Amino acid sequence: MAPHEPTHRTGRIDDPDLTRWAPPEAAGHRDRRRVARQAGTGSASLTPGGGHQRPLPDDLLRQASQRLQIVALLGAALWAISTVFYHLIDRAFEAGDASWLALKPSDLIVGLGIVTSLAFYRYLRVPNRNPRTALDMGLAYMVATALIAGVILHWDPIPNSTTMPNVSWIGVLVLLFAAIVPTDPRKMALAGTLAAAMSPLGMLIARARGLWLFESPLTALTMHYPDFLVVGVSVVISRAVYGLGQQIARARDMGSYELGELIGRGGMGEVYQARHRMLARPAAIKLIRPEMMTARSGEAAAAAIARFHREANAAAQLQSPHTVSLYDFGATDDGTLYFAMELLEGVDLDTLVRECGPLPSGRVVHILAQICESLEEAHAAGLVHRDIKPANVHIGRFGLRDDFVKVLDFGLVAPLGGTKPGVPSVTAVGTI
Repeated sequence: MAPHEPTHRTGRIDDPDLTRWAPPEAAGHRDRRRVARQAGTGSASLTPGGGHQRPLPDDLLRQASQRLQIVALLGAALWAISTVFYHLIDRAFEAGDASWLALKPSDLIVGLGIVTSLAFYRYLRVPNRNPRTALDMGLAYMVATALIAGVILHWDPIPNSTTMPNVSWIGVLVLLFAAIVPTDPRKMALAGTLAAAMSPLGMLIARARGLWLFESPLTALTMHYPDFLVVGVSVVISRAVYGLGQQIARARDMGSYELGELIGRGGMGEVYQARHRMLARPAAIKLIRPEMMTARSGEAAAAAIARFHREANAAAQLQSPHTVSLYDFGATDDGTLYFAMELLEGVDLDTLVRECGPLPSGRVVHILAQICESLEEAHAAGLVHRDIKPANVHIGRFGLRDDFVKVLDFGLVAPLGGTKPGVPSVTAVGTI
């Protein structure tokens, strides 16, 4: 039976109505799911790249940006809570005096701290925000918060106050950012020094207001020199955090492909978005963990790798437009197998049916005909898929065609008629 072509190009891809087939772009965020499965093409094995400096992966930077959102909310909450406690303490020392309820100039400064924190949180919540820019703004937020804290710490006069050196809350703030923001240590050194300088600046402002009496401006610096020592510690922490991020970047470097954001995780491994260093096309990399292969050492391991290459080469010969395109495959030094394949936008058939219910019969025929076209080529090449199910059928848009089917998981297939003598069987007991 010939595939039933769609007669309309409007609507949603998840609409079960046969006359309303649409591209995944029109379906909203629910249907814009990247789907990638194991696959392979013939290629030499690739190993992780060398040790030169690399920018940190975007997904790690996004995770740090999410941590900064929490810090910004905590900052706003702490400013508010500290003001409430300040007024309660003021009431305890000034019994019978109702002035503790009145707003003070310092409350306005605290309000500025709350507004700054909430504004930074809102800034981080903007969709598609560049994570590198967000982390740089995080350092600016740290300095701004330190300025407000430095002014507040010295705003009200303290009876019999001394100028003994001490570590202020600003030092704690710098250490916190060094631990959660993976940034270049040089940037952290600069931002940390500026933040630590806010305490002496707040003290000089208090002196200009006549609340602190000391002769030399250097007194403000010597009183807060421990904060500058803390900045040195923060640079060491920042170097360690940044170094760990670069180690992850190097570990993800798969030859010509650079791994990016984690797309999904399954029983056999993980799928990452990836990009080729020389080509503009996006890709997906599926990693199969070494522990998922039963043979991991000696001749058995070599046989498993050889079988992996043979099957991937066989699957690479499939040219049907309804079979997921496979770009590359290989094995890293630690035994991790990987497939590079096209990055798909859309939804798998299992999700589509679960969310929308049974599909109209005409649309089902259209989808099944495309699946059969993919399998027909595989059978003609002597390959059996072995795992046809709705989750392995991707529905998306291809050029101007809607409801375009891609059959997934062609990475490890079985040959028709079994294997030749002396060739490891792909269907042996306990073998993936």
